[in-house]
Amino acid sequence: MEFCIATVEFWEGAGFDCSDWRKSVDGTKAMVHAEYAGILVRNLKANPNVTVYKAPSAEFNALLNSTEWLVEEEL
Repeated sequence: MEFCIATVEFWEGAGFDCSDWRKSVDGTKAMVHAEYAGILVRNLKANPNVTVYKAPSAEFNALLNSTEWLVEEEL
C-alpha cells in the first residue's frame, strides 16, 4: 500500500475535494491513498509535487509521528 502527500493547493488544482482528508497540523498538506490519487494524477512517483510513501514503513511511521502530522491531542 502507498500513500501520497502533497499540498492541499496541488490536490485541489488536480480536481480533488480534500476537505475530509488527513492534513498536516498547519493544514497545508494532505494525504491520500495512491490508488485514489492516481485517478486524476498520473505518474505520481515522478511528480515533483507529490511524495509517495510505502505503508507500512519506518519512514512513513516516522512522518506520521512527527510534529508536522501529529496533533497535540495525539501526543
